[in-house]
Amino acid sequence: MCHPVEAPASFARARVPAAPWLRRIGLLLALLVPAAPALSQTAAETVKPFIMTVDGEPTTYGSRWVTLIYTEVFKRLGMPLQLEHYTLARRAALVEEGAADGETSRVYAYGNNRPQLVRVEESLIDLSFALYTANPAVRLERLEDLRATTYLVEYRRGILLCENTLKQAVPAERISDVPTQQQGLKKLLAGRTDLYCDLEAYVRQELESPEFKGTTVRKAIGVGNAVPTYPYLHKKHTALAPRMAAVIKQMKAEGLIEAYRRQVERDLGWTN
Repeated sequence: MCHPVEAPASFARARVPAAPWLRRIGLLLALLVPAAPALSQTAAETVKPFIMTVDGEPTTYGSRWVTLIYTEVFKRLGMPLQLEHYTLARRAALVEEGAADGETSRVYAYGNNRPQLVRVEESLIDLSFALYTANPAVRLERLEDLRATTYLVEYRRGILLCENTLKQAVPAERISDVPTQQQGLKKLLAGRTDLYCDLEAYVRQELESPEFKGTTVRKAIGVGNAVPTYPYLHKKHTALAPRMAAVIKQMKAEGLIEAYRRQVERDLGWTN
């Protein structure tokens, strides 16, 4: 009769002590494996969005345009973005103190006396400025003609090109400013001012709105040449500036920024 062969006692003893420490290792691995995704998820949740400040309400022409542009810019940079809307003066203060990370669009010289800011060295969009009037008697061939008039002129607070241009052509007692383009246009219609200076795109937005459509407000004369504008960042983001410049340059080469402009005008129902 054949008898089963029993394992040597030494072999049995060799197997028994291995079980406790193997079980401990297995338990440790079981705890670590599910922890990895949780850790990465927590890290992702703590990434703060980059705050870019925008002039005007979200529904305006300019705001819609820069929203499309910057959404794509930050998508290509692989960074979360948050756009916040303020008046020009307020957004300038927020970025200079570091409470916000950047401004979407400012003229080239804007940062000359602002050491807290760094300019992105690729222009974003070109802006045109103009003087508007509701007074049918106002006729101007050139800006220098203002010196021979008694017209009261106004500009939107924070529009430096308008401010500097008017101060060279009109005595200080005939110049005033307002915080919004709506107020500027209302004062024209009320006869409280004769001329109002602002960005053409912003005024056109208002003149297409129900409040001002069909009024007597008209463009009197352009102010200077079209001005290229640039993103500005707080200096703590200096390393990001050349990366952002490269993305904007590529988007311009693709015709994407101009395509966004046309898209916004279609969405607003502008026919020309």
